[in-house]
Amino acid sequence: MSSVAWAVVLVVAAALVAAGIHWNVQRAFSYSRLITHNDVAGFLFSAICVIYAVVLGFVVIIVWEKYDTAVANTDAEVAAVADLYHSVAGYPPKERLAIRRELHQYIHETLSQDWPTMRAGGNPSNTSPILENVTWMVQSFSPANFRESNAQAASIQNVQSIFDTRRLRLLQNQPAVPAVLWFALIVGGITIMTFTFLFGVQNQRTQLLMTAMLAAVVTILFIVIYDFDRPFSHAIGISPEGWTALHARLEFVR
Repeated sequence: MSSVAWAVVLVVAAALVAAGIHWNVQRAFSYSRLITHNDVAGFLFSAICVIYAVVLGFVVIIVWEKYDTAVANTDAEVAAVADLYHSVAGYPPKERLAIRRELHQYIHETLSQDWPTMRAGGNPSNTSPILENVTWMVQSFSPANFRESNAQAASIQNVQSIFDTRRLRLLQNQPAVPAVLWFALIVGGITIMTFTFLFGVQNQRTQLLMTAMLAAVVTILFIVIYDFDRPFSHAIGISPEGWTALHARLEFVR
């Protein structure tokens, strides 16, 4: 099943379970008994819902911003590699070809090793021997003229950008929502659902429908948080299309 299909199954299952529990509560307690608590339960339910909505919405915004930043950072890393590939054009042919050969290897390493590892939820190595070798070749070069000096200065800046964006990419693959916050979200969701069972409404079928809808909305937001918390894996994992396009385009760069 696709990720979307699994999400639909989870949402429907949560709605049915919540409605089923509520139906059993309605059978155990009569409408006349539950309605006597509506006034008090209503005030408490409103207060809890406001607090929970603020926390839940804040977490959704945090993971969405993290995902958006990860997309921008991935594009920036691709751009930095492309800029370095162009900036070494001012190097002598021997050094230029050696650096560009290493950059092709770095792109291949990113596509064949880093992305599958991150897609599976793992963490690639913090260091890249290829990138370290590129850095050494760029910085150890001794320019013989003004053109080569400008090329080296631009290349050093591009290498630094690659290191920075790579480091951020590895950090962004780490979960941003700690276990204690997940615990708070789950307990809060269970508490809100439990409160819905304590209300007495004359039209019980309508009340079951509202309970199912509330459970579905909370579950959807949980799925959103879970997926966006790991930008390179799960259902909405960032695609390596930028790297693939760069690898194909560099073949035509002189």
